[in-house]
Amino acid sequence: MRKRDYRLDLLRVISMIMVVIIHIANYYCRAFNDIDKISYLGALIFNTISRISVPFFFMISGATLLSKKYDKDKNKERIIKKIITLIVITIIYFIWDKYYMNKDINIIYLLNKPERKLLWFMYAIIGIYISLPFIKCMVDKMGKDEDKLFVILWLMFNGILKGLNIGNTYLIPIISGTYYLGYFIIGHMIIKYYDYIRNNKNNKLLLITSIISFIIVVILTYFISINKGKHFTKLLTYSNALIMIASLSSFIYLYFNIKDKKYIIISKLSNLSFGIYLFHAIILDFIMKLIPYQNIYSYIGIPVILFIVVFITSVIVNILKKTYISRYL
Repeated sequence: MRKRDYRLDLLRVISMIMVVIIHIANYYCRAFNDIDKISYLGALIFNTISRISVPFFFMISGATLLSKKYDKDKNKERIIKKIITLIVITIIYFIWDKYYMNKDINIIYLLNKPERKLLWFMYAIIGIYISLPFIKCMVDKMGKDEDKLFVILWLMFNGILKGLNIGNTYLIPIISGTYYLGYFIIGHMIIKYYDYIRNNKNNKLLLITSIISFIIVVILTYFISINKGKHFTKLLTYSNALIMIASLSSFIYLYFNIKDKKYIIISKLSNLSFGIYLFHAIILDFIMKLIPYQNIYSYIGIPVILFIVVFITSVIVNILKKTYISRYL
């Protein structure tokens, strides 16, 4: 893989935008009993389609890191920076949640779980960085047969069986111990088999697979939520087989059908994407307290709020990028 792959920049921007969409849509979805069911359905559609975002982030990281020679010093620096970033952003959210959101937070709780759910990705990616030398050795030794078997077993044990609550007591190492490791490794496989996939991909099949997966998740979640009288979240997890399949097929479709060309605005947003991911929830909290979003249909409210949040957060992160803090963003 060449030094800079601009397709990954675009996918990173798409992922960042979709993460923000998820958090906006969650406001609507959690207000299940306070909003029109058409509005709930709109939020659910936005929420479901955007669930490919986090898998995309892991696949982009895998495509970037596993497809080049492992550098011990760079990886050590990467781990230290991410740990410092996690500590600082946790403190920021702790102060924000305690004094602005008026949440009663137990500091002891923070030793075991992220201060904000969105920060779970930081814990996961730091863990992958720590394990990177071993993961790199493993994938370098894996051949075509092992790669195929890995994907099949990963989908089976993480997606299908886990979704059915089968075999969750004794997780299989590598295969199902950490489901997001699969996305990370498969991101590398897509680069590894670049020529084969490019020559054999079926665009229609990839699109149909993604669309059908999304439709099934939306329909099942909608009717289960109606039946339960509250928003049902189980099918929206990143380890749900349907989300896994949609993520893989969508990533392959987009990666092999967008131009590998530099666009200034995309490169700029890609450079800001991690910072936007870290800080957007604060801006979102502030905005959602100001507006009566329950009275605004989701298919109107979500795009408008998305633009406002991304714009304001981008400006803030861009300013921070001009300071010493930039090395942690």
